[in-house]
Amino acid sequence: KESSAASDVYKRQVFGARYIFQENQSKTLLASGFDSRLASYHEANVRWNMTPKLSVLLTAQDGTKKSLADYTSGRDYSIEYSWLKSSFSFQPSTNFRVTLDSRIVDKDNVILGGGETCVIKDIGSTFKYNQTDKGSFQGAIKLLKIDFTGNQNSAVGFEMLEALRPGINYTWSLGYQKTVSKNLQITFQYLGRKSENTRMIHSGGMELRAFF
Repeated sequence: KESSAASDVYKRQVFGARYIFQENQSKTLLASGFDSRLASYHEANVRWNMTPKLSVLLTAQDGTKKSLADYTSGRDYSIEYSWLKSSFSFQPSTNFRVTLDSRIVDKDNVILGGGETCVIKDIGSTFKYNQTDKGSFQGAIKLLKIDFTGNQNSAVGFEMLEALRPGINYTWSLGYQKTVSKNLQITFQYLGRKSENTRMIHSGGMELRAFF
């Protein structure tokens, strides 16, 4: 028995690391001119499976997002950003997992005439529960503190703020997915958010997928 237990511990991966480089470019010819976009980043992450039920994931990313449009003004930006994220996951069984996440992001618009800056700090939690033949239930909640300098109603402001507002923000979501038959899957999704000095916003949707 001792030999079998030692073998199981040996087979279980304790540490893991990964490096990713990705670059996407697109250029579209419109009736009024060109619209080009670039998104590239370097990412490194390290995972530590402390026990079979508890794991830690650290992720760092450094990248650039650019948008250039020669047919209008106010849509050009070049955002250099970096962020660090930590995730602590607890999975007591194959059916249930809960995660605690924290992240800090720093963004700067370095294009000539820009000068917008944004710092985002957030903390949140997610959970997922799977039940055979009954579907999958998942949810998330997050608290974000955003410090932003610039015009929040501009294209670069929307991108840097991640569709939120400066100050304290709350976001939450619930989702349910079930396979109705062998080739039919139904999904329900609810999303909510609340920013400083704005009303609470709710949205939801349903999706039905057929596989052939």
